[in-house]
Amino acid sequence: MELHQLEYVVAVAKFQSFSRAAAEINISQSSLSQQIKKLENELGIKLFDRTTRTVKMTNAGSAFLHHAQKILLEIKQSKSTIQEYLSVARGQIKLGVLPVIGHFRITSLLANFQKSFPGVKMEFREGECQQLMQMLMGSRINAAFISETEENPHIETYRLIKDHVVLVSNALHPLASKPTVEISDLAGEKLILAHPHSGLYKNFVKACAEAGFEPDILFHCNQVETQLEFVRENLGVTVLSSQVAARYPQHGLSVTKIVPEIPRRVSLVTLRDAHQDPALSIFIKFTQNWISDLKKNK
Repeated sequence: MELHQLEYVVAVAKFQSFSRAAAEINISQSSLSQQIKKLENELGIKLFDRTTRTVKMTNAGSAFLHHAQKILLEIKQSKSTIQEYLSVARGQIKLGVLPVIGHFRITSLLANFQKSFPGVKMEFREGECQQLMQMLMGSRINAAFISETEENPHIETYRLIKDHVVLVSNALHPLASKPTVEISDLAGEKLILAHPHSGLYKNFVKACAEAGFEPDILFHCNQVETQLEFVRENLGVTVLSSQVAARYPQHGLSVTKIVPEIPRRVSLVTLRDAHQDPALSIFIKFTQNWISDLKKNK
């Protein structure tokens, strides 16, 4: 059985005519008839009932047609996928990233992608969630890794990593001895929080509002290291994503889960209706597969 024979069967089935099928696929009618006959002999069964005026598929032919169409579609899709990969040889991606992406192993993802597709030029724009979304909406970047998303009909969101918020306090702080901390317990605490444009800040402030209070913010810090050093000095407490907190030395600090849980997510976002460049399409698929493999190996 050869691939072109499957194509011939599909063509004859489509036109119910050997002459019209032959004209469509640009071969002689006699060659087409010979190839169909050769295939029927190999299979040991007739695929078509022929008369001088009509050509109809047998029951076996109809069943064979279904599989032939499926095989041809798979081959077409395979070729399309290969062409897509070949087309990224000189692609370019402008990507928005959070300052803390390294704590979620996104830097490892980006390094693996670059090694797999060295011809793709990658440019990075670092910023907080709100800033990255503005860049994306203004088409200054092609995609962004963000940690907070709102419903937006213009945005395609690919959920990647789940996390939650934890309290980080001085090890001698009264809250440090608790197994968990109620969000309401933070109503009277001095808080050292991330930038107001960050997803973490928005998630935490929203949770405080739902608990019925406004957080007492001492000041904001862009750098996690600075937040933690102030906490070590017992100037106040802070909140971080658990995976971020886990990446820093905890000498003199205590990390406590907050209840009810304040969920955090890292997502890849793109513009929904924009024409998707082949390089970006490959990057999205690579990201989803990489995250899937990461979860399996945990």
